[in-house]
Amino acid sequence: MGIMLAVMEGLVLALWFLFCWDRVEICRETDGLMRKWMEKDYAFLCGKTRRRSAEECMLYRIFGSFIAWLGVTALLKSQFSAFSLATALCAAAGAYKLDYYRMKVMYTRLLAVARREFPFYLNHLTILIQNTPVVNAIEKSIRQAPGIFQEELRELVVQVHRDGADLKPYLQFAQRFRQVEDISRIMRSLYSLSITAENREMILTAFSRMTNEKIQTARKLRLQGRIERQNMIPYLLFLWLGFVILNMIASIRFF
Repeated sequence: MGIMLAVMEGLVLALWFLFCWDRVEICRETDGLMRKWMEKDYAFLCGKTRRRSAEECMLYRIFGSFIAWLGVTALLKSQFSAFSLATALCAAAGAYKLDYYRMKVMYTRLLAVARREFPFYLNHLTILIQNTPVVNAIEKSIRQAPGIFQEELRELVVQVHRDGADLKPYLQFAQRFRQVEDISRIMRSLYSLSITAENREMILTAFSRMTNEKIQTARKLRLQGRIERQNMIPYLLFLWLGFVILNMIASIRFF
């Protein structure tokens, strides 16, 4: 009975969610409250992993935790007690926090992909910088940048065009993606290339050398990954053969 009640309540809420929920209006009315409930990096994670506003993500998050609370309450309704109430609240809190941690895991995976692609993007940027001002080269290279970097690169270009020769936009980008190796040194080198003409050749040579080193490292890691995957093939074949043999033995009838 409790399971049937939970299903019926979930169905009613789902129908209301689909046809009656004005998300834009709710987001506008509860913006301040939503901001207080969010984790510090929640808005950033929403933009990178879901391409939605943080307020809309929070509405889905609260709705999901409410469904979890309602479902557990319905299942334990026949034995309602302080324990069942605490269990329902724990389920709601777990569903609420699980959404945040799931986004962090998704962002970590996206960042790992970006870190592998970054040396190749840096090589493309280095080629553009040879005959193009740094900020224009960054603007032209955005399409070739890893996906999670593109929005911040656009912001960097806008800030540099607006504020001129200022190190702050470069450092903000480096701080946002500090998990990328040598990102601070790379951004400082780009800033130096954008403001100086006397030592440009020397700085550009050092920057190109650093890019080449990163390209070589990235290629070695990519080759190593391919070799490891190829080395796994004999083990997979051995496991498959073992499974076939066990299946044949299991199908033999012993009298």
